[in-house]
Amino acid sequence: MHPELNAALSPLLADLQVPSGVAPTVGDREWQDDPGAASCWLHSPDGTGMGVWIQTGQPFTTQVLALAEQVQEWAVEALWKLERPASWPACPHHPDRHPLSAREHDGQAVWVCPVLDTKVAVIGALADFRIRRRHLRRRT
Repeated sequence: MHPELNAALSPLLADLQVPSGVAPTVGDREWQDDPGAASCWLHSPDGTGMGVWIQTGQPFTTQVLALAEQVQEWAVEALWKLERPASWPACPHHPDRHPLSAREHDGQAVWVCPVLDTKVAVIGALADFRIRRRHLRRRT
């Protein structure tokens, strides 16, 4: 796998390990013909796959954000096929209402609640996020 793609995909693969996520099998086969792109396949538990890609030579945060949208699309489809809640990553402030959105914040790729416009976690650190019930009650 191209080193830039591997680096940008790693935080998203870590986030897919949260209990509400689903882990893909990553296929190392390139599918993009563009010499300025790097690509691979994400395979669902049922064996279906979706290609993801980045433009090489771009800032790391830009690459992570580009992949976040693609990985989120893959995860929603994979979770739906498993008959699990397909809102990934689920917003801890509004469970079962909407997924988090990927955005840039202070130069980092982060997951935010799109309703509150509040940073939840840096992409790649979703498993480390713990919301306190007291905080959750105040925000809903």
